[in-house]
Amino acid sequence: MTNAFYEELLACAIEAASAGAAELKARHGGPLQINSKTSPEDAVTDADLAAEATVRAVIAKLRPQDSITGEELAAHVGESKVRWSIDPLDGTVNFTRGIPYFATSVGAFDIEAGVWVAGAVVAPALGLTYFASRGGGAFLIRDGQKRQIFGPPADRATKIIATGFSYSSAERAAQFAHLDGIMPNFVDVRRMGSAALDACMVADGTVDVYFERHIKEHDWAAALLIAEEAGQRVRRPAFVGDFGAVNYELAAPEGLEG
Repeated sequence: MTNAFYEELLACAIEAASAGAAELKARHGGPLQINSKTSPEDAVTDADLAAEATVRAVIAKLRPQDSITGEELAAHVGESKVRWSIDPLDGTVNFTRGIPYFATSVGAFDIEAGVWVAGAVVAPALGLTYFASRGGGAFLIRDGQKRQIFGPPADRATKIIATGFSYSSAERAAQFAHLDGIMPNFVDVRRMGSAALDACMVADGTVDVYFERHIKEHDWAAALLIAEEAGQRVRRPAFVGDFGAVNYELAAPEGLEG
């Protein structure tokens, strides 16, 4: 059963994410001001900042009483029971190098209920819009055509896992070792460079499993809800350095540790 309030939040999420993605599309391929955060590879551009400002402006117009947290800008504390989590440009390195796997992600959290309730992920260079509300199912719009999505077929014999890797060489070594241990369960691995799109691509059945350590809330806020509403088993990180996943039990049948 759909929840009218959650559907209202979903409409806001779609509008905000679409506006942010339009900002990215307009700037993609053009000159960029690029600065580093934790490392030279961990970049932030003027497109990140402009997209987040655009997303926030839409939310502030439609839901001025809500709280907002984002990847790049300071938190805004509102008075309502809703908090928004924004990743204006998930896949910044891809964006700066002309690789089309990047997206704007917007998720809504019901503070009183303690659950994520609406989310949208828009990938403008791919022409994809993913969205979901709690209890309302998950959907994909591709080339103007909307369809409900239900994840990969359970009986698929050749499974692919998607993951991401740290900017730290030491952490990458540990990630490679872990991946090597679970690869017998899969025929191949994909590294798209956008956590949100990785999770959404499990939701639409493109890949079968996603897992990644050190992802932050703005990376997964919308995408893991979308995967969950597509009927997939999700694991939200519980602490900094923990991992998020979709269908990870297929990689580690003994449980979700690892």
